[in-house]
Amino acid sequence: MFKVNNEYFEIEKAYMDALLDYGKEEKLLFGIEIICKEVDNKTLPLITSDILLKIEKNEIKEWQDIAGRIIEWEKYSKNILKPHLKFINFYKNTFRSSFIYDARIEFKNIDNKVFVKIKGLCDSIFNGKEIKTLSLEIETQIKFTWIEIGVHESEEAARNRLNQYLDSNNYEYNISELELSNKSKIKMGRFDLKIM
Repeated sequence: MFKVNNEYFEIEKAYMDALLDYGKEEKLLFGIEIICKEVDNKTLPLITSDILLKIEKNEIKEWQDIAGRIIEWEKYSKNILKPHLKFINFYKNTFRSSFIYDARIEFKNIDNKVFVKIKGLCDSIFNGKEIKTLSLEIETQIKFTWIEIGVHESEEAARNRLNQYLDSNNYEYNISELELSNKSKIKMGRFDLKIM
């Protein structure tokens, strides 16, 4: 269910991914994306965040352990390094991105599946009209995809780092090369969740 004011939309994709932060905080940063199916080639709402949940070392063992967590805030922060959510609505050939406030995000375990329930408000354009306090309500199963690990020396080093947050045995290691503007190449990697 994805409800915007009193209008319901069918969800096409709902997933989370993560990033191993190499900055000062050194945390596992979970992001989220929930995308609806397009309606009449004109309206396509979605929810997105690069950082919704920050996990400390040894805080959880599996990604599903986020079930039971509740995240709340009244005022949104434009600091994208803090937990946040954005509502994006594509309408005809335009779109609007708005931060969500009065937010409550709850992760639940139902029959060994992780569900997310989101409630919040935003000021946005919806169906061509500017609306203050547009209400959002979403409840859906959420899947997990991958963990970005960035630049690293070896698979072993990457796994040792990930093991501080999650059991790396449940993930496949993948690597790609990125060519920089000076023609040098760096290795970028990620861990994809193994399909059981």
